[in-house]
Amino acid sequence: MAELIKTITDKSLFEKIFYKFFFKNNVLLKTKNGDLKIEFFGYTDGMVALKIPYLKNMYESCVIFTRNESYTIYANLKLVEKQEDDSYIFIPVKFQIISAMRREDRKIVDIGGRGKSIIYVTNVISDFIIQNSLAMDAKKVDHVKEIIRFDLEKQFKQVRIFFCNEGMTDVRMKYFYDTKTPYLIGDIGKKETAKDEALFNYYINNIYAKDYQLINRKNLISEVSVPALYRARVPYGYIQCNGDAPLSESALLIVKRMAIVVEELFNKYKLFPVSSERLLVSDVSKKGLGIVFKERRFIRYFKENSYVYFDLNLPDNKRSSCLAVIRNIGIIENKIIKVGCEIKELDALGEVNYEEYLESLGIA
Repeated sequence: MAELIKTITDKSLFEKIFYKFFFKNNVLLKTKNGDLKIEFFGYTDGMVALKIPYLKNMYESCVIFTRNESYTIYANLKLVEKQEDDSYIFIPVKFQIISAMRREDRKIVDIGGRGKSIIYVTNVISDFIIQNSLAMDAKKVDHVKEIIRFDLEKQFKQVRIFFCNEGMTDVRMKYFYDTKTPYLIGDIGKKETAKDEALFNYYINNIYAKDYQLINRKNLISEVSVPALYRARVPYGYIQCNGDAPLSESALLIVKRMAIVVEELFNKYKLFPVSSERLLVSDVSKKGLGIVFKERRFIRYFKENSYVYFDLNLPDNKRSSCLAVIRNIGIIENKIIKVGCEIKELDALGEVNYEEYLESLGIA
């Protein structure tokens, strides 16, 4: 079901909306460092009172929101004044009410330290940490490129090795970030040779059409491209090879092998820093989980809408390797930071282990 957005600027409705949706409900303030849990005090004379802890400098304008099973309700506010005890007065400008499908129920995990159900994550690394690592160690990155290019240029007319630190707007990087799927275009001029017509059309219209260097080299009539993946999960670059003759499946296999070599070389050089810290999991469901911590230094591992890879450590020494997307970062009671993750992939054995764990919690 598509989201439906309704914008309300009629001030005569503001009081009703505040007391229907924000009163005695979880309310969050959007900040640069994540969503901060705040408290709705009341609405009167066209102004709303909020308690906002932990914030040193308040914005001139801000957005707060709350949720229920059917809607997410956003309020745009303008600051009037700060009062005592972290209290602030604002003038509401408008509301946006966004319909949403019912969210998946999550099961709270015992994080008291003694419960059998306690779980945690380790070996955390995010796509933007990988990107920063590539940018910070250009010498090793260039050396890896030289090794890969030396072998491939013996077999292909054109070879390009690209990593995400060179720009996420690159059309192939965007494709691999979204799909992680290698592709073979046997002959750019012959659609009938394509095994996947939809992929062929996408390549011609969204990749080839925007690669002006390739378009101008009329002798290059074929392409095979394969993503570079951290632990076969997180995309951070690709190898692109073009030929002046049609390419076959054997070419795809060659480039796939070289993408594995890229990963092996970066592991050898220990280019990507992995966190060995244990971060507690606060709640779980089939499609997601929450990670909590109090030390702000851990926030550097997470950024909204980015990929994150970690090992999920389950009871009885069981483990699951997980690729997730960070959906929200919030600050809750006692300055605890909570990161909400949507699970995208689990390794085969890890998927079984996680399903067994959910069943032990009564999640069918």
